[in-house]
Amino acid sequence: MLKTLFILSCLLVAAICAAQPVEKLLKEADSLSYEKKYTEALQVYNRAWLIDSSNFRLYIDRGRAYEGVKDLEKAFYDYSKAIQLQPDSAEGYHYRAIILYSMMYTEESIMDNTLALERASNDTIRMMSFMNRGNGKMQKRDFQGAYEDFTRASFYNPNEIGILNNIATVLDELNRVDEAIDYLKRAIKIDSTFIGPYVNLGFQYTKLKRYREAIEYFNKALLIDKDEPLTLNNRGLARFYINDLDGALADINRSLSIYPDNSYAYKNRAVVYLAQKNKEKACADLNKAIELEFTKVYGGEVNELIKANCK
Repeated sequence: MLKTLFILSCLLVAAICAAQPVEKLLKEADSLSYEKKYTEALQVYNRAWLIDSSNFRLYIDRGRAYEGVKDLEKAFYDYSKAIQLQPDSAEGYHYRAIILYSMMYTEESIMDNTLALERASNDTIRMMSFMNRGNGKMQKRDFQGAYEDFTRASFYNPNEIGILNNIATVLDELNRVDEAIDYLKRAIKIDSTFIGPYVNLGFQYTKLKRYREAIEYFNKALLIDKDEPLTLNNRGLARFYINDLDGALADINRSLSIYPDNSYAYKNRAVVYLAQKNKEKACADLNKAIELEFTKVYGGEVNELIKANCK
């Protein structure tokens, strides 16, 4: 009996001794991750793994470090292992949902966010899971479902700029333009340094054919980031509509120099070239837009322009 107790006490001491260095290593790795030294952090996490390969916290934190070095497959593995170890914890589902969304597994991402919400024990994960699930629904073009999720996310933080901007985006898709504009202006009042609402307001005013107001908001966005390619492209289109063809061409050319795979920018530049009676360049850009799958994303506008203007 005494011998058995002695063996058990030795095992307990060994377990405690093993836990202490793992805890110390995890703190060291977390500190490196916080400083965005992800490669160094991963080395330390892996040392901890050699001591204790069944540590839930290790898989969550190492997964985030793998995200930091853009190794999404290993991050996915770590979050899946964390779920296996603690299936009743929301964290593994929450982080794995983000990876799935990044890898374009939209349905699976929505499912993991739902599982995270069913298990969430704090408002931060609830807010983020509603927001992330809304992003997934928006990717599926379920705009009403996305609106409902973003609205529920805003319950936890009504002044979160990203949520307000996303609500405005889906309101636009639901043809509730005036409400979208109200949300965007509210976001700017909260934080005038965030580029998203300015870009979206410019887009909304372009749709309303209020092009000079659109240009004003695109200008404000470009004061925050002068090289944001989508904003440059959108300002170029607004300039086209007020017959500033040289300004339009300058903006779109600059946009394409930064983001050369934007099919919509090629369509916009083709429209400018057509207005300048340069069909050769216009048709080259229209064909480039087709090559970059414009039709798949935006519909048949480019095909109609080719039919009308190109042999």
